[in-house]
Amino acid sequence: MLDAESMGMLPPVQGRTFKKLLFISSVISVTCFVGAFLIGVFERKALLGLSLIGLSILFEAQPAAVASLPMGFHPLSGAIISILANFIPLPFLMLFFHQLLQKWRWLRKKLLKTKRWSRKYGHYGVWFLVVLSPFIGAYACVTLAYGMHWRPVPTFVSISIGVIGSALLITYGGDFILHIFHPFSFGMNHR
Repeated sequence: MLDAESMGMLPPVQGRTFKKLLFISSVISVTCFVGAFLIGVFERKALLGLSLIGLSILFEAQPAAVASLPMGFHPLSGAIISILANFIPLPFLMLFFHQLLQKWRWLRKKLLKTKRWSRKYGHYGVWFLVVLSPFIGAYACVTLAYGMHWRPVPTFVSISIGVIGSALLITYGGDFILHIFHPFSFGMNHR
């Protein structure tokens, strides 16, 4: 039988600890949403900000950071909205991954393969996610980190560093390139 113990993973979180982690996850997610929305309000683009939040949740922070430029957001504002919105589902994904494994047998089988990856690539450590997260996304990095048996806090920190760095690089780099080729493109009047 494929269970969490045979895979070398912790059993699902339950009871008071689960309720406490659920509360913390909810606070983090709501704070990220409110922060992202308020930045859109301060930019006087509340509806576009909501669109950017949805785009970031569905397609990760990097595509949303690219989309923020034609929407007319300042590069920093667009990057921050994209980053915060990308963090909205992360605490829940990290919290509920144990429970998902109990329900989805096919996912447990896939994660058994990560034991081989863990022996082969595990020596790079959790900080490898800093480089990997811009390319495969934060959600896939959570799955990878769980399969590699990395602790949640360093996982979250390393994914955050990668997402923040890539979103800032994309928005400022894209803004720079747009202003070189067409200084008044997309109605950007943030300078």
